[in-house]
Amino acid sequence: MDTQEMKIIHLYDKQPKDISVKLEKNTKGYNWEISYAGEDIEVVLARIREANKKLQEEYGGEKQ
Repeated sequence: MDTQEMKIIHLYDKQPKDISVKLEKNTKGYNWEISYAGEDIEVVLARIREANKKLQEEYGGEKQ
């Protein structure tokens, strides 16, 4: 009988980082919280700026 070797590789840290947005509507308009995790601070800040710009265009933020 032939024997076979099984190899299991866990790739948890290799998964793409996702951006998380929490959007709240209140009496003054909208508020949001953006979360993104990464190792390169420039990439992290760029992704957060991009998300914030799109949210600002779509929802306008809190009205003063």
